[in-house]
Amino acid sequence: MSRRTVFAPLLVAAAFAAPARADVRLPFVIGSHMVLQQQSEVAFWGSADAGEEVTVAPSWTKDVAATKAGADGRFRVKVKTPAAGGPFTITVKGKNTIELDDVLVGEVWLCGGQSNMEWAFAYGGVLDGAKECAAANDPQIRLCDAPNRAALAPESDGAFEWKPCTPESVNGFSCVGYFFARELRKALNVPVGLIGVNWGGTVAEAWVSEEGLARFPQFQPAIERVKKQHASEVAAGGTDKMAADATAQWWAALDREDLGVLHGWAAPAFDDGGWEAVTVPSAWSGELAQFDGVAWYRRAFEIPASLAEKDLDLGLGAIDDMDQCFLDGEKIGATDTSGRYGEPRHYWISAAKATAGRHVLALRVVDTAGPGGLTGKPEEVRLAVVKGDASLSLAGEWKLRVGLDARRFPPLPAEPHEINPNTPTVLWNGLVNPVVPFGVRGALWYQGESNRGRAAEYSDLMATLIADWRKRFERDFPFLFVQIAPFNYDGTRTATSELRQAQTQTLRVPDTGMVVTMDIGDPVNIHPANKQEVGRRLSLWALAMTYGKKDVECCGPLFESATAEGAALRVKFQHAKGLVAKDGPPKLFEVAGADGKFAPAIAKVDGETVVVASPVVKEPRSVRFGFTDGEATNLFNGAGLPASPFCVIGAK
Repeated sequence: MSRRTVFAPLLVAAAFAAPARADVRLPFVIGSHMVLQQQSEVAFWGSADAGEEVTVAPSWTKDVAATKAGADGRFRVKVKTPAAGGPFTITVKGKNTIELDDVLVGEVWLCGGQSNMEWAFAYGGVLDGAKECAAANDPQIRLCDAPNRAALAPESDGAFEWKPCTPESVNGFSCVGYFFARELRKALNVPVGLIGVNWGGTVAEAWVSEEGLARFPQFQPAIERVKKQHASEVAAGGTDKMAADATAQWWAALDREDLGVLHGWAAPAFDDGGWEAVTVPSAWSGELAQFDGVAWYRRAFEIPASLAEKDLDLGLGAIDDMDQCFLDGEKIGATDTSGRYGEPRHYWISAAKATAGRHVLALRVVDTAGPGGLTGKPEEVRLAVVKGDASLSLAGEWKLRVGLDARRFPPLPAEPHEINPNTPTVLWNGLVNPVVPFGVRGALWYQGESNRGRAAEYSDLMATLIADWRKRFERDFPFLFVQIAPFNYDGTRTATSELRQAQTQTLRVPDTGMVVTMDIGDPVNIHPANKQEVGRRLSLWALAMTYGKKDVECCGPLFESATAEGAALRVKFQHAKGLVAKDGPPKLFEVAGADGKFAPAIAKVDGETVVVASPVVKEPRSVRFGFTDGEATNLFNGAGLPASPFCVIGAK
């Protein structure tokens, strides 16, 4: 559980049931196992009864922060954090008490962007991925990943859960973020917390608030449609109610056809002697390999004395893709909406139901397309005491029988609104706003592929995104981003190069840093394998700029000036100490004369400059470098960091 809640004896745990109106509630991003930003003032916020006094008491101090909920039931209070350390406990009190434990204090970073930031070990294709994932066992790194969610209006909470870094928890987390944290741990020896807010294939404007996009007229029609749709749904009872009603109707239609419902397959006394024996967990195979529909699982088991009369967590691992779970014929939990096939299932069994002796689990699994079944790991299928270490494995032999073929399914419920994750503001609303104003040191950003072709607006858009995030988090934090890597998109190298140029222009924003990846891309894979080096290079910026490490070079050569020298141009760079071209002379330099027609240039390194010339351009006036989709460059400084592409029209 992400937090432990203390209750009067007859109340039900808030993690599994909605609390009473009087209860203090915290957003899920504030939970046990989290990392708080060190030597800072961090916000604690949530809801309570109007006028209710709320106190926050951390174990690192005798000081108690206190406030009262406003007329709207919301409260917010700031807490001073010490130097890095822990673990600590934090007690939040109102009319109820919430205890947060295993809290560390250290460095906290957001991990935002599209698929190259989102890319995890679980997706495959990461350099030495299996080995790296198996070794990713550092309890001083904590991970908090937000499931993808687009929203029509800013949301105040999300499905966040902090977890210590283990091979299991890191498997679905951003590799770039993890490798960044690993480098910080080596250099700083403090806890590091990462909050993942990323979604593949998304555009930058989806990650900016409505207020932030106010100066962009091209986005206003879409924003107005979002606002109109939101108002319509509020008038109809809200998105959640509409979705719940549609989902309930769909399941009711299934109930009228499913043999398992019609013949009581969940009942503990039902005779399943003729059912097929299967191993759990496992994906559907054999005759079921191509099956879509409903399959029922059953398993009898004994609750031993070590688990009896205790609150239990029933883990089932990931299930593809929906399910309903029954204990002794009574439904104890469900995952009843599609698209959650990768989420491990956890259902609550109260102490009153956890009597010693024989019990029967029945599981109704619904698959609508593609593979189906229980796809988690054997160690995830178990009963475990919520407040204790005792557990009982439920992996192994279960019984299975098909209840309904998907060809007889009613149509899946439509989304109550047409949200495209690339609609302006919707990812700010659904993914970032629920984290605000959690105390963070800075943000990591890897995005831009989806904004190719709109480079003219991208540098302004990124400056706006950075200002918007800093304003909302109330911190002028460092913003470190990654330039898009080489990849053969569609032959329109102009669009790619102009986008990289716009990214370079983002460096004009104070306290920003850019990682160049021109040497570690993959011309045939938009998700290059070497995520380790991306994370390391981001960490160099953090160490040099944020943490003041004077001996760390964080940046590759950046264009400074180009000066005409007869039939040649001399290009001068910043961060050029030890300038070198690897494996031959510098590649991908081009020059142009007054006619603006670029031709390949012959280039050579001369100290901390590069001299470029072309036999077909007698009087060069313009120069560009790395003007490509997918070809790698070979110009580096002495720290092994590659030069950033550039294009300069009209050299001096």
